[in-house]
This record gives sequence, C-alpha cells and structure tokens, in this order.
Amino acid sequence: MYAMLRPPKFLRRDAASNKADETVSHRVPSPGQHSLLSYLGADDEPKTVSSPARPASQPISSPLAWPDISTAMVLGWLWAGKWLVLLFIILGAVAGFGFGNFSKAKFTVGSQIFIDPTNLRVVTDDIFAPNNQLDMQIYDVESKLRILTSANVLNSVIDALHLDQDPEFGDEDASDAQSGRLAALRSLEKHVLAKREENSFVVNLDVWSQSAPKALEIANSIITNFQDELVKAQAEGAGRAATELTGRLDALKDEVSLADEAVQKFKREHNILSSSGELVSSIVANQTNTQLVDAQARVIRARSRYQELSTGSPDNRLDSASIESQTMTALRTQYAAVKRELDAQSAVFGARHPRISAMRPQLEAIQAQITGEQSRILTAARSELAQAEAALMAQQNQANTMKSVVFGDNDALVQLRQLEREAESKSTVYQAFMARAKEIAERQQINTTNVRVISPPTIPNTRSYPPRTLYLTAGGLFGGFVFGCMIAVGLGLLSLLFKRSEDEQRA
Repeated sequence: MYAMLRPPKFLRRDAASNKADETVSHRVPSPGQHSLLSYLGADDEPKTVSSPARPASQPISSPLAWPDISTAMVLGWLWAGKWLVLLFIILGAVAGFGFGNFSKAKFTVGSQIFIDPTNLRVVTDDIFAPNNQLDMQIYDVESKLRILTSANVLNSVIDALHLDQDPEFGDEDASDAQSGRLAALRSLEKHVLAKREENSFVVNLDVWSQSAPKALEIANSIITNFQDELVKAQAEGAGRAATELTGRLDALKDEVSLADEAVQKFKREHNILSSSGELVSSIVANQTNTQLVDAQARVIRARSRYQELSTGSPDNRLDSASIESQTMTALRTQYAAVKRELDAQSAVFGARHPRISAMRPQLEAIQAQITGEQSRILTAARSELAQAEAALMAQQNQANTMKSVVFGDNDALVQLRQLEREAESKSTVYQAFMARAKEIAERQQINTTNVRVISPPTIPNTRSYPPRTLYLTAGGLFGGFVFGCMIAVGLGLLSLLFKRSEDEQRA
C-alpha cells in the first residue's frame, strides 16, 4: 500500500533538487548565475559593482516566479492530489448522470412549410393583386411568418388543445381564466420558434414540449390554425369588399332610378317618342316626305293625262281616251264596224237607199256615246288632277309641320341625350358594382392560399434537451478531471507560496 502511494523516482529526484534549491534560495546570485531578472532583457541585466558586501543578517527576498515552477512540481502536485482528482471525477460523472436522468426533458418537433407568395389564380380579375417583385414577395413571406407565431394562431391552439389547463403551460396560481390564458400564451410563445431559410420561401417551425406526442400535437395544430388564419384573412378581406360594394349598391340604385325618371319626364314634357332607337317625329317626317314625293308624282301623272285628253287632235284625244277606258275602246270598235258596213251598203245601194238611211241614226248614236264617254273621261281626268293637287298641297303642309316638329325634337334631343348618357353611365356603374359584389361574395368561399407542408412534423426519437445521459456522464467525467486537476495544482501552488513566505520570515 505504501508502494502504491509513494511518488515515482523522477518526482522524488525533483523534490530533492527543489529542496536543495530552497536552501540556497536566500543567497545572493553570482554574476554568472541566472534568476528571474535574467528574463527581463539585456538592458536589465544586473551589473557587478565594487560595493561592500551586505551584512549576512540582512534578508534577501526572492519572489516566486513561473520559471521556478517546473513540470515535475506540477506532476507532483497532481500526484499528491490524485484522490481529490478522483473525487471530482466521480462527482462530475454522478452530476452528469443525475442531470441526464432527473432533469426535465424537452422534445422538439420540426417541420418545414413552403409559403408561396403567389396565390392560386382562380379568377381572372382577383381582388388580391399578385406580387411580382422579389422584395415584395419576401416581405409577404416574412409577414406570413409573423402570422405563424401570432397571438391569434397561438390562442386558437390554446383553445383547441386546452393548454391553459395544462400544468406545463398554464398557471395554477392564476386568479381568473383570462390570466390563465395569458400565462399559457406567454409560455407557448417560448415553446415555438419559426425562422425563414436564407434565399428561399421555406419556413422552419420548431416546437418543443416535455412530451413528444404533445409537441407533435401542438405543431400540427399550429400549422392547421395558421392555414385557417390565412384563409380567414382572405375571406374577411373579400367579405369587407363585398359589404362595401353591397352598401354602395343601394345608393347607386337610387341614382339610376332618378336618372331614368328624369329621362322619361323630359320626354313627356317635350312630347318626344321613340321607336327602335329613333324619334317618332323623324319617322313620321320621313314617311311624310315619301308621301309628298308620291303626291307630286300623282299630280304629274294626272296633269299629263288631262293634257292628253284635253289638247291635241281629236284622233289623239280618242286614242288617249281609249287607252284610259275599255268602254271607249268598245264604242270605237262598234263605230268602226257600223261605219264599214254603212260604206259598203252605200257603195252597193247608193246614199239614198232606205237601208242606208236606217243605219245612219245608229252610227250617230254610237258617235254620241263616244263623245259622251270622251267628256266623262275628260271630267274624270280633271277631277283626278284636282284631287292630286289638293293631296299634294296637304302633304306639303304636313311636311312643313313635321319639319318644325323635327327641328324642335332635335333641339330637345341634345338635352335628352345628355340625360340618357348620365343615366346610362350610372346604370353601367351600378351593373358593374352588382356583378363585382356577387363575384367577390363567391370569391369569399374559395381558398387561394398556396401554403404547403413539405416536411410534416413527426414524433422525435430522442429528446432535444438535455443531451443523452452517456454524453453527460462522459462530459461530467472530463469536467471533474479538469476541475480536480485545477484544484490540485492550485493547492500545490498555495502550499509553495506559504512555504516560501515562512522561509523568508525565518531568514
């Protein structure tokens, strides 16, 4: 046992040499010897002077310097304090083992979420404008990252998982439910960490808890409520826009009604009628002009007929009358037949024959009928000419009247068109607002957020804190060894300083 505790030979030799050095430590160093002062430099080297020797009774102090501490002395101190080092090694191992087994464990669940700043394009004219600039896209992702750890999302998680009643998150000493929820919110904020990776739109979400299943449940709930919060934000934005448009529709509807009433009132006051987008007065004026042209043509035809029947040679008048009347044509045919027969009989029997005398009254009667028919046709032509001239005059008067009406309507039409344009513009705005309000109301039911979970959270196999017990035990062993060595060296150094001080006092 003594042999085991006895220092090795090189330590004993070093200790003997150190003792011999201590016996001469109070001597004045000779010029050829080196001390601590020799390490100061050439200019600080002590000089030999021809001064009288100091009295032997005067103590000469020699302060402790690092060159006086050798490696053998340090190893000696370590060997002397080996039991102390061993004690600290054991204590460090026990501390590491105990910390690893008895400290509260933390389980961290990680997940990666891809937040695409460009939403899904469901409709052409969406209410939310897309961000095409990279800086704006990064700001959008950073804003959504803040929403991921916002109080709204975390409060929803607390309500869904009842974390305010969980001892890990809730405060048992809370006076009311509101204080408990606030304490749970503050605690949950410390359990959640979200950070965006550099040069990407991927967000890393880390959630830790003392229970691995609980951490997984919290992470899934955060992701779900985060997506719901984005959908809710879009729905609220679309709903707010739809509400504003719907509220404006009532006022626009009243304005459109007033504009339409102003148009109709103006038409009634100015007696303006329209058909197929054209004024009735214009249509009537066009018809009147057409009738006027027809009346002029009838007058021209009637005058021409009357002139043919009333002027010219008798044969021409008869030809014209024959053209106008079938009766005249038949009478002339009959007259020609009787005339031929009378001429033929006169050539055979002579002009005084009784038969010829009997036929002449018949020919005269036919001639009288022809003359009467000619007079009747002439009278009818005269009457027709008078009627045509009267109709022409009436059409001219009506055309003049319609011209003044059309001119007045055209003057009023300028104001009417202005009123109609105002009514049409208000109606267009009203229809656009109404269609947009219905579109936004339907858009409120559609989720266009483009958020994907590319790495879903899973239950961790090991705890994230504290490290494994084996590593803690090994760290405790090493730390105890280092600390024990430092204590042993420190004690040896202190003992050396005390011993030097005592020797100096005795000297």
